[in-house]
Amino acid sequence: MTQHIAKALVTSANLKQQIRTACHPDDPQLLKRYINLALDSANTAGASSEKIRILLDCAALLLETACDKKVVLSWRYQCLDQIYRPLLAAEKQSITAGDHHRVRQFSHLFTHLTPTFFN
Repeated sequence: MTQHIAKALVTSANLKQQIRTACHPDDPQLLKRYINLALDSANTAGASSEKIRILLDCAALLLETACDKKVVLSWRYQCLDQIYRPLLAAEKQSITAGDHHRVRQFSHLFTHLTPTFFN
């Protein structure tokens, strides 16, 4: 593993933890950095299935955080507002029927979970 990849993995893990626990709910740049890292990682990934996995993992973290009622409401809304970025990228990167299916499944989950936690 190259030093660049190892550093990116550590950065990603730190960002994930900070986002999930809303360590800095007044810092929307935190979300943008994490999403941009996921988008960059997906762009450099080889197989389309790996690209989709990276992007849906990013969207899943945002959705999980948005639906967590223990997290500050403003942060939950910020996560919800940004979830379109990895989801749209996943739709664009989908090549195979399996890729399309995984993205549709996540979109369906997103559509049904969100109203439950924001009503």
